[in-house]
This record gives sequence, structure tokens and C-alpha cells, in this order.
Amino acid sequence: MTDRKNASSAKLRGFEEGNAAVASGNGTHMVQFGVFEADLRAGELRRNGSKVRLQEQPFQILVMLLERPGEIVTREELRTRLWPADTFVDFDHSLNAAVRRLRDALGDTAENPRFVETVARRGYRFLAPVNGSGHSVVSEIAVSSDKPVQTPTHRGLIAGAAIVLLLAGLVVGLIVGRRGSSSSSPASPVTGRRLTANPDEDPVNSAAISPDGKYLAFSDDTGSYLRQIDTGETHPLALPDGFKAKPVSWFPDGSHILATSVAGPAQEPGLWQLSGLGGSPRKLSDDARDAAVSPDGSQIVFLRGAINSQELWLMGAGGEQPRKLSGETGDLFRSPVWSPDGKRMAFLRGVYRPGTYGVQPQIEILDLASNQRFVVLAQPRLGPALAWIGDRLVYVLNETPPNQNDSNIWSMKIDLRSGKPLDGATRITSSPGAIEYLSSAANGSRWPT
Repeated sequence: MTDRKNASSAKLRGFEEGNAAVASGNGTHMVQFGVFEADLRAGELRRNGSKVRLQEQPFQILVMLLERPGEIVTREELRTRLWPADTFVDFDHSLNAAVRRLRDALGDTAENPRFVETVARRGYRFLAPVNGSGHSVVSEIAVSSDKPVQTPTHRGLIAGAAIVLLLAGLVVGLIVGRRGSSSSSPASPVTGRRLTANPDEDPVNSAAISPDGKYLAFSDDTGSYLRQIDTGETHPLALPDGFKAKPVSWFPDGSHILATSVAGPAQEPGLWQLSGLGGSPRKLSDDARDAAVSPDGSQIVFLRGAINSQELWLMGAGGEQPRKLSGETGDLFRSPVWSPDGKRMAFLRGVYRPGTYGVQPQIEILDLASNQRFVVLAQPRLGPALAWIGDRLVYVLNETPPNQNDSNIWSMKIDLRSGKPLDGATRITSSPGAIEYLSSAANGSRWPT
């Protein structure tokens, strides 16, 4: 009896220590993921506010997974926490049963996990975005997708393309591998909020968030609009009749928008400066697209050239002194973005080689002072979008078959002194839909895609 009592006390101590480990990073005992909320102090799991029945051991496993979202929690670590050394139990059978009960409570499956993933012969990993875990830098991301972002337990599709606002905690200093490789790939805390509700026949085709994160400039086939994110109030941008603009970036003053516009059906798009308060657009450059304003507002990086052969260019904020930075025949560029200090830029580059199928995409960083360029990631599944948030370079990876039409957001830490990557990949989202572009507020607090 005494041994059983001691074992029970040891398990309780471990449970309390697990609660403290999760709660200490944010000062709260509530951890949210999807429609679920774990009350660490009460030892309760709730779904949409309603209590979900879950036994002690499965809840302890959940706590350990929530302590380290996206990391592998080994079977040995679980055994040590749940069953002290002097406890006689069929460990494998008991652990498998406890994980199965946890999955049942979450509506999860081992074959198609949305929350708890089995890592063969090693342990388990929590996949879903988590709000409330410590050691994170909070950012918001607005994602343009051909399908709305969904919580893991909500499977009903809302008709129409959407801009979705995501609250993302980018885990700092975590060294992980890419999903699909032999390494781990953690999910960072993310929740979603729908911002627009365009029908399928009129999807959002561009969007950019203001430096203060308060406004979203976006366009669809009906026109260009300015939306106040917190209130949802939306107004058309005051533009001349027939002028169709696609917002791509904001100037640091928060009142001017960089946009592309096509003067005629046979012409390449050009860059224009728009005022959010109205007035005549100001033309900055012909034959320019996919642009970004530098953090200090003094320069603009943009792409120029045909769709199958492009060049990377730089010019002053008023369109002055344009100069070519990079680009050879057959080069394909996409999504140039600035580092926070404005000393470097990152971009996607692919080279088409005659006689071969497709291109090899890669992320490159260009140092403006030295004009040196280096590759930070070469990956066939790279998507078309980039953002640079603080010391994190954020990018998109397409999923593997049979989900190759879906893509998700990942990040890597960058040494801001050298521009070189410091760690592997951290998974940020795990949702259906194809992400087409990303952009960020000046402080990294919000970003639309």
C-alpha cells in the first residue's frame, strides 16, 4: 500500500512539474490549441468551453507534449514522468493505451494525425499550433489561400477565397529539421481569423499590411480596398476611373502604398505609389512587379523582365537611379524581401535549364554592401512566398503527395550580422490551402499573404 501511495505521489509531483513548465513561460495555466483548451491547474481539457472527459495519465501526456510543441517527447521521458522506477507495469501496453485515449478525446487518429504524431521507435510529437507556450516571439500573419485556413477539428469548407489573419508564435532558437526528412519539424503556435469573404469567382489577388499592422490593402477583380483589421471597416481606395491597382507593399509612413498596375492588356505591369487618403497615383517605374519597400523607405527592390526570364532590380523610393542587381537569361525570381536592417534582401530564385523539366527553386540572400549572394535553402517543394520577420526568414513549402496542392508556412533563424542561417526549419502552420504570398508589418506583429 505504501509503495502504491509513493508511486501515486511521485506521479502527482511529475504532473505538477509539467504544469509549471508549461505555465512558467506565459504566467497562465490555460493553453489553447484549435478548439481545445487545457486547464493545467485543474487538470481538465475543454472543447469549445465544454469539459472533455480525460483520465489522468492521458492528460499528463498531453501536458508533456504541450510543454514542447513540435518536438519529439521520447517514450523514455514519458515513462519516467508517468511511471516511476519502482512501479511495476507493462509500460508499452499502458503507454499505447494512454495515447489512444488521448487521441480519442481529441478526435485524432494515428493514421492521419492532426494533434499527436507517432515518431516510430522514438516517441510522440504535438503537431497543432499552440497558444500559451513560452519562449516565443508573437507575430501575426495574414495568409492568402485558395482555401480558408481551418482549425484542426473544423473540416467544413467556407466557400470562397479568403484573407486570414493568423496569430503565430515563432519559436526562438529551436534546431529542427524539415518535415518529410529524417529530422523533426515542430509546429509553432498559430490561430486563424478570417478577414475577407470573397466568392470563388472573385478571389483576393493581392494584399499588403500596413507598417503598424492596423490596415490591410487588398485587391480583387472589382477593385482595390483598404480594410481596418480590428473593426473590419472596409473602403475602396480612391483611384481614378479605370485604374486597377494591386497593393504589394507599404511605405514606412503608413499612408502610402506601393502597387502594381497594368496600363493596357499588352503591357507589362508598372509600379505606382498610391495614397491611402486618396489622390492621383504616382508612377515610379515601367515593367516592374513583385516589389518591396526598404525598412527606412529609401529604396525599392523589384523584379523586371518576361515571365520566363527575370531580373532583380533596385531603385530609389521615387523611382530614381534604377540598377540591376542580378539576373541572367532563364533566371526566375519571386518575392524579394528586406532584412529588418535593410542591409540584405532575400528572394526565391530558380533557373530553367534547356533540356530539363522545370526549375530548381532556392532561397538566396544578397548582401548589398558586398554584392555577395549565397543560397540558404534549396528545396524542390518551395512555394512562391517569403517574409523576413525579425531574425526569422519565413517561407512556404508545398506538401508531399497526396496533399501536393496544399502548402504551409515554415521559418528558419538568420544571423543578422552575417545573414547566414543559424538553424533548421520550424513549421509554423498545418492547414489545407495553397499559400501564394506573404508580407509583414514593420515590427513583425502582423503579416498578410
